[in-house]
Amino acid sequence: QDLVTQAVLQQKSMYCARLRQIFKDIDADGSGTISMQEFRQHLEDESVRAYFDSLELDTSDVWTLFRLMDADNGSDIDIDEFIESCLRLRGSARGVDMAKLIHDVKRMQKKYDKAVKTFDERFVALHQQVANWAQPYASSPYAS
Repeated sequence: QDLVTQAVLQQKSMYCARLRQIFKDIDADGSGTISMQEFRQHLEDESVRAYFDSLELDTSDVWTLFRLMDADNGSDIDIDEFIESCLRLRGSARGVDMAKLIHDVKRMQKKYDKAVKTFDERFVALHQQVANWAQPYASSPYAS
């Protein structure tokens, strides 16, 4: 068991080291971050795409991949975001990922349902206020 654990940790370490090198290669301007343009240009290279494929990272939709990697939505990817997202996104979706997605959707649905209910209640109350306000004018001699 210790040998298996050690082998897994060593493989992950090598994987992260290779990702650091790829990040440096993509970061053409040396800014410490990868822009969408740098990312797209780098993934136009067949050998880079092949390497990402070997890491089980789907590069068929560059824009979506970039957005998934940009964890803080800052329009660029730093090295930590790059490595963490490559580790998280590699391979096909796992059961835990799907469970989290389902949980998040259910939570958002509850918030949406609550907002709609609040809107409906406020609309009914506003409608009633307008009706109450207009009622004295409906029976006046000037109404018709």
